[in-house]
Amino acid sequence: MPYLQPASSRRASAVPQPTRIAQAMALLHGSAAMLLALMPAAALAQSAPLAGTAAAAPEAVIVTGARALGRTVANSAAPVDVIGARQLLATGKLNLLEALDAALPSFNLPARVQPDLGSIVRAGQLRNLDPSHTLVLINGKRRHTTAIVNEDGFPGSVASDLSLIPTGAIARVEILRDGASAIYGSDAIAGVINIILKSDDSASASTQLGSTYEGDGSNGYVRLDGGRRLGEGGFVHVGAEVNRQGIAVRNFALNPGYLSYPAVRVSDGQPVKLGPNNSLPAGAVPNSAEAGRNSNPWRNTGVPQSTTVALSANAGYDLGEQVQLYGFGTFAQRDAKSAQNFRLPNSIFNNNKGLLALYPDGFTPYETTKENDFGLTAGIKGESGAWSWDLSATYGRDDIDAGVEHSANYSLVYPGGPTDFYVGNQRYSRLTTNADLRRQLAVDGLAAPLDLSLGLEYSHEAQQRSAGEPASYFGAGSSSLSGYLPVDASDTARHNYAAYVGLGLKPLPQLLLDTALRAEKYSDFGNKVAGRLSARYDLDAVYALRGTVSNGFHAPSLVTQSYSNTSDHAGVPYTLAQPNSAAARALGAQALKPEQSRNYTAGLTINPTPTLRLAVDAYQIRVDDRLGVSSDIGIDRSSGQALDGSGQPLSAAQAATVEALLRGAGLTVGNGLVAHYFQNVGDTRTRGLDLTAEDVLNVAGGKLRWNAALNLNKTSLLRTAPLPAALQGLPNIDTLNKAAEYDLLYRAPSDKEIVALAYENGAWSVNLRQTRYGKLKRLNNVTGGDYHLRAEWVTDASVGYQVSRGINLTVGANNLFNRKPQQLPREARSAANLAQYSGAYDNSGPLGVLGGYYYARATVQF
Repeated sequence: MPYLQPASSRRASAVPQPTRIAQAMALLHGSAAMLLALMPAAALAQSAPLAGTAAAAPEAVIVTGARALGRTVANSAAPVDVIGARQLLATGKLNLLEALDAALPSFNLPARVQPDLGSIVRAGQLRNLDPSHTLVLINGKRRHTTAIVNEDGFPGSVASDLSLIPTGAIARVEILRDGASAIYGSDAIAGVINIILKSDDSASASTQLGSTYEGDGSNGYVRLDGGRRLGEGGFVHVGAEVNRQGIAVRNFALNPGYLSYPAVRVSDGQPVKLGPNNSLPAGAVPNSAEAGRNSNPWRNTGVPQSTTVALSANAGYDLGEQVQLYGFGTFAQRDAKSAQNFRLPNSIFNNNKGLLALYPDGFTPYETTKENDFGLTAGIKGESGAWSWDLSATYGRDDIDAGVEHSANYSLVYPGGPTDFYVGNQRYSRLTTNADLRRQLAVDGLAAPLDLSLGLEYSHEAQQRSAGEPASYFGAGSSSLSGYLPVDASDTARHNYAAYVGLGLKPLPQLLLDTALRAEKYSDFGNKVAGRLSARYDLDAVYALRGTVSNGFHAPSLVTQSYSNTSDHAGVPYTLAQPNSAAARALGAQALKPEQSRNYTAGLTINPTPTLRLAVDAYQIRVDDRLGVSSDIGIDRSSGQALDGSGQPLSAAQAATVEALLRGAGLTVGNGLVAHYFQNVGDTRTRGLDLTAEDVLNVAGGKLRWNAALNLNKTSLLRTAPLPAALQGLPNIDTLNKAAEYDLLYRAPSDKEIVALAYENGAWSVNLRQTRYGKLKRLNNVTGGDYHLRAEWVTDASVGYQVSRGINLTVGANNLFNRKPQQLPREARSAANLAQYSGAYDNSGPLGVLGGYYYARATVQF
């Protein structure tokens, strides 16, 4: 858990229901009782230095969300959480992304939002907003994003990949759950995550191994880091990490009556394709191979396998008493492969009979990535008279080669055709240079010197997308992920300039005001100005009020604007067109606009004792011109009947209208063609509440630290963008269809509560974390209504023993009681799904389908 001097403060129109507050308090008391019951009697009689999870001290100086000196968690005008290195370790998670999800109630990490590359490159969301609405910094400097754009779960989103930052090299993470675009620019609508790298001369090594309760999905890591002083005024701290995630599978078996192999015609003994929903066609008998078939061949529900190697370095050297050179960087290499839909023998028979010689029992294609990601910052800072100054340059790059293994291209000749394909390359880079100045000014009438900050920034972004090998895009293309076509290759760039000014002042001893104004000019969409006013008023030594009013924006990613893709669906091309392309424009697309926000927060902090701290913060975030994706526009004749992009039948007149529109856009229809594009879909408003508390107690000769936090949030759709004129009158075409609307509004649970307890006595330590994920609202695609996935309680626990002063051994379990999401209601499953599978999960929630996970960890401090 982070230090719980909360993480956001925005005004909401409603307060939490008393039942939810009662649930949180009952959770706290119940967890405390469980912890004490689990504690070994021997441990309660010992005393030793604390060795487990510890909350950040309230006087810890923070660097996120304010340019002024001396801001702490306790006196900040905006709420900031701080998660220390030991807290990250204590989560038992494989990487930083998963650790933040375990620690922050307002953070939601969907188990798996989409298939394809989105199952490998994952991102979390703050306050049910888009992952790209959270800005990521390292040591206060902007980090680059991934090169992969989300197509389905968060359409058009391009976020920073937190799982590629070596966790063992992190000193702490500061999370500002308050929009800070006026300070940092684009991407800070939902908040800011600032990762502070270690800079001391300590050293540590840690290794962890674990597995799911079912014995698959084994994972683990080795982390090493160490630092040393360079003379009297320098330091260097380096880290290295290797982690591996094994595949875990939670697919349901096929129904006994659902056939896999082509049937055998009675009249001549020849194979024939199966009937609807793989039923037995008239005049045929089941293939004899059905008797020995794999009844559970699907492997794409669970977690894919990956191996990540990550390195980091952080260094500084004093050139004198008032000037320091500094630099830091990270590098990561990740190889991953994700199982996709199983291709049944009947499907192979229907598409390429020669391929049965290679895959007589079907095949599972694996999408693969080979990724190299690095970021490097170099700078010089110092003091000149009353001014503090900082000049820096940051370069980051993400480079991903995509491929498909154990696959095929139905348009090629088999045997003899390839089964592994190079799909293409995607790259993104960003160069950012900053010049920052800061000083204090004595002003008559103020209770403290005024903090003045100002600065300039220039950034240059570039992205390239390269085509795959010809075999990967020829004809139908490589199965599961078709190669990038030469026409989809791109090479684009943009730049922007920014200037900011900030003032921090205390008109009264008990009143702090923090203001900022930032102007930016982008080469592709123009000018933006963001402003912010934060205030904190100390009523007395115990109570304080705080609040923020701000506006912000998220510039459409260069990767999003430049992305296009074409894939084959049973002989029908499905195209995601660039919004600025001639074809997309003819279908109603417009240039993407920045998403713009107005943020309001209000909060109360209470510190009744030196250790007990409580806070409640309400927030409202309105985001205009949210990014989404258009409806599927087109016609599909692959089944012999004219269907539209949503699979609904078209009349002859409707089919003619759709074909005329496509041809007018310069597209070749053939047996059909379906197109869509990224677009601004409308305006949303998110209201919520953060309630946080923490304390340290002396219990049975040891120390008990507890943290409790709750997040409530609700997102509403205020406006839907008008349907483009070119699409008006077409059947089943909306700016925002129902499925896309539900993804936009209900991806995260409406509430999430976490209580963390850490008891330490002598050489023993026990950590217990109880998390409640609220109900999830989901669309019933069959009836058009909705259904809810029930709330779930998840327990994480670990026990550690300090073998010696520097060696700690820990065993633990995440999801101790093996909780899994409920299955889809039968009425929400299509006829095809009911015919094929014996069950079905919704794997889009935060709980995931893997169930319990146990681990053992050894940590050595040098």
